[in-house]
Amino acid sequence: MAELSWTAWPMLRSPVRAVAGLAVIALLAWTLQSWLETGYFTVLAVLLMWGQVAGFYLPTHYSLTDESVFVKGLVSRKEKSWSEFRSFHKDREGVLLSPFVGRSRLERFRGVSLQFHGNRDEVMAVVERMIVNREEDVRDVVDESGKGGDGGQGAV
Repeated sequence: MAELSWTAWPMLRSPVRAVAGLAVIALLAWTLQSWLETGYFTVLAVLLMWGQVAGFYLPTHYSLTDESVFVKGLVSRKEKSWSEFRSFHKDREGVLLSPFVGRSRLERFRGVSLQFHGNRDEVMAVVERMIVNREEDVRDVVDESGKGGDGGQGAV
């Protein structure tokens, strides 16, 4: 497979939400400044709020290869091997690659979220090929040998 790469910028898909988010941050800053009358806490609150929503306002670059998943934001980089993922959960905006077989509260922290950007079918084809087909290959090895592809250790 050739590398599948794209850049997602959620702000461009939802300009109304982007303006509403900026309005909330501005309202928070104005309220804190009026109430506390100190710039220090206002700046701190705006920085904390921006840290929570920056992923929506800034572009994120994604690359999928046969070996790994690569996600690069403005200040973060994450690369994980396909072998680390056991399942995936898709929604309207993207797909979450999870290291757990079933649903878990920890998957948001340990998994990788891939945001679609007009390429849902291409991304899902790669994800299904790399996770579902790999799981089927491992099951075939288990069925044929009785021990499993991991020497009987139980890891998939």
